[in-house]
Amino acid sequence: MPKPGQTADAAIKEITNKILEKAADARSCYAATHELNDDVRFAEMLLVDGCFILELLYRRQKTDHPQNVDPILGNTLVFLDVRHDLLLLENQIPMFVLQTLFDFSLVQPYPLFDLIISFFGNMLNFKLKIRKVVMPESAAHILGLLHDCYLPGNTATLERLNTNQIIKHSAVHLERAGVDFKQGKGRDQICVNFSSSCVSRPCFHIPKLCIYDLTEPFLRNLIAFEQCSPSIPRHITSYAFLMDALLHTKEDVEVLEKAVVLENHLGASEDATRLFNTLCKEVVLGEFTFWEQWHDVEVYCNSYSGKNFARGRRNWAELKRYYFSSRWALISVIAAIILFTFQAIHTIYTVRSFY
Repeated sequence: MPKPGQTADAAIKEITNKILEKAADARSCYAATHELNDDVRFAEMLLVDGCFILELLYRRQKTDHPQNVDPILGNTLVFLDVRHDLLLLENQIPMFVLQTLFDFSLVQPYPLFDLIISFFGNMLNFKLKIRKVVMPESAAHILGLLHDCYLPGNTATLERLNTNQIIKHSAVHLERAGVDFKQGKGRDQICVNFSSSCVSRPCFHIPKLCIYDLTEPFLRNLIAFEQCSPSIPRHITSYAFLMDALLHTKEDVEVLEKAVVLENHLGASEDATRLFNTLCKEVVLGEFTFWEQWHDVEVYCNSYSGKNFARGRRNWAELKRYYFSSRWALISVIAAIILFTFQAIHTIYTVRSFY
């Protein structure tokens, strides 16, 4: 937008010069191609694409804008397609370019961070952490900014594992071993916890994930971003490998759905299983964010299947699973025991009176 007393041509020239000054830094963010050799054409591309993104963010946020007649915002399918394209790793624009265009704009009703979060919303349906310490200029691009918002609170415990070390126990296997699954209630989005004690059932706390058609491409782009950035913790990749380890069959999906850990909107349960099974193909895990939790699972499963305790723990786990899974099941078992006791006493007194 032109400044007071400034013509539109002068404003365009000024902002183009600002983008030209950052052309060298911006070009270093892309793979070398012949199409990006011309600084002027490259700056024009960044200017047009950046202005389109900012205008889209502005219109989405404005309450007085007639969004129902907007060619993008007024059409749900078009809006979802555009949002999907803006999150592709190959379509990212350096954040400092967007910040430069944003700072040049005279219309700044909200910070750029709030505009981005409001537009892209909660793509993974986790409890998105709006952290003001995450500034747009510190992120590589929009996808990187959203990735930073999904960072767990503690990523100190990391361990480099290979795939064969973690894919051992499915959700059904763990449930039969006496492990409960519950929806995570932590403050962090991708926060997985496993607790086990001698006085309570072991429990796996996993954040709820709602799976839609755009969930897979968004996760895939976040994983691709982690694969291309060695300095970034691979917590999205770790989460995908964890879910891949738990989901092998449709029965595994049903276990997590029953625990409100998974909400599948794809249709068949096999679609949710296939999502994570294909998502982790040809992906290098590297450092596993949830190593400590999975190690506790391994310790519990090893003790569960040990020679000295296998039969007793297995029988007790099956007993709790089938007869103590709910309050009414427990009441039914107690009532059956009382009825059996009275019947046994009645039988004994009947026999004694006969003799």
